Amino acid sequence: MDLRELSATRLMIQRLAGPAVPDPAAAVRESLAVQSQDVPLALDSLAQRTRGDAAEARTALDAGAFVRTHVLRPTWHFVAAEDLRWLLALTSPKVLSGLTKRHADLGLGEPARRARLLDAVREALSAGPLTRVALGEHLTQGGLLAKTPVFGSQVSHVLLIGELEGLWCSGPVDPTGLSGHTYALLDDRLPPVGSLRRSREDALVELVGRFFASHGPVSVPDLQRWTRLTQRDVRLAVAALGDAVEPVEVAGHVLWCGACPMAERGPGSPAFVEARERVEGAWLLSTFDEAVLTHNTLRMPIPASAPHAGQGPRYSEAGGGPVLWNLTDVGVWKRVHRADRFEVTLRLDPSLPLRALAALDAEAHALAVRSGAERAVVTRQAG
Repeated sequence: MDLRELSATRLMIQRLAGPAVPDPAAAVRESLAVQSQDVPLALDSLAQRTRGDAAEARTALDAGAFVRTHVLRPTWHFVAAEDLRWLLALTSPKVLSGLTKRHADLGLGEPARRARLLDAVREALSAGPLTRVALGEHLTQGGLLAKTPVFGSQVSHVLLIGELEGLWCSGPVDPTGLSGHTYALLDDRLPPVGSLRRSREDALVELVGRFFASHGPVSVPDLQRWTRLTQRDVRLAVAALGDAVEPVEVAGHVLWCGACPMAERGPGSPAFVEARERVEGAWLLSTFDEAVLTHNTLRMPIPASAPHAGQGPRYSEAGGGPVLWNLTDVGVWKRVHRADRFEVTLRLDPSLPLRALAALDAEAHALAVRSGAERAVVTRQAG
C-alpha cells in the first residue's frame, strides 16, 4: 500500500466515504470513542458519517444513546452508553495517576479533601442534572471551595475526577449551559453493570480490536496516544485477536487494521472503487475528527505552498480544522455560527485549481446545512 492509498483507505474505514453508518449512536459505537471538546463540530463529525445532520446527533446525545465525558485521556469524548463503564475501568487508573501533580498543585491531592468534594457533587446531582456553574456554586456555598484564581480549574478537575471514577457523566442537554453540557449521576444515566462487566484481558482485547477496526490502518504509537496502553498490553491483545486484525506495511511502517472492515471497504472492494472520486474530493474536517487527529504516523501530505506548511497539527484549535483536497492537506478553515449568519473562512494553498475551490465552497455550504443554517457565507484567503 502506498501513501495515497493509505489516506483513501483511512477515509473509507472512518465512514466519511462509502457506506454510511445508520445513526449517530452507531457512529460513536463503531469508533468506540469520539473526541468531543468542540461539541458542535463533534456532532457534525457524526453527521458526516451518517449523512444526516447535527441536530439528529444532538438528539441522540440528549436521549443518552451516547454520553459526553472524560475517558481514555483527560479529554472529552462521546462514548456509547454500553461501552463507558468498562472503558473507564480499563483506562482511568493510568489517566488519574498521570494527573497526580496537577491535582496536588490545585489543592486536590489530599484524599480526604477530594472525597469530601466528590461526595458533595454526588449529593447535589442526586436531585437531578446540573451544569458546571451550578455545581461550582454548590461547592462554594458548602464551604468546600473558595473563589480564588484557581477556582475554575478546581471545579473542572473535581468533575473530571468524578467522571474518571465513574460517578457521573453528561446529562440531558441544557441550552443555557456551557456547550449545553450538564452532569448526571452515572447510575441514573446508564444501564446497570450486569453483563457489561469485562475482565481486564477481555477489555484490552476488545479495545485494541475495535480501535484497529475503526481507525486503521494505524500504528501502535497512535493507539498508545489514544489510550496510553503499554507495548506489552498491545502485543497481548494482538496475539489474542489473531486473524481478526492484520498488519499492513506502508513506507517502512507497520500499521494495523481490522480484517473485516478492510475486506468490506478497503482497497479492491467494490465500495472502495465506487467511492474513489468522493474520497479524492473536498473535505472540511474538524481539528478533532478521529480521521485526522488519530494519525500522527504517516499523516496526509501538506504542500509547501499551503498556508500552514511546516506547522504540523494544532490540537488546541477549535471551530475549524484541516481542508483536504485530492488526499492532500491544503489549508485550514474556521467557522462562526451566529443566529442569522453562518460564516466559513478558508485559508488555502493558492495553487488549487478552480474545480477544487468550487468543491470546497460546496463543502462549506453542506457544513452549514448540517448545522441547521440555510447556507454559508464563504470567504477564501490565500496564504
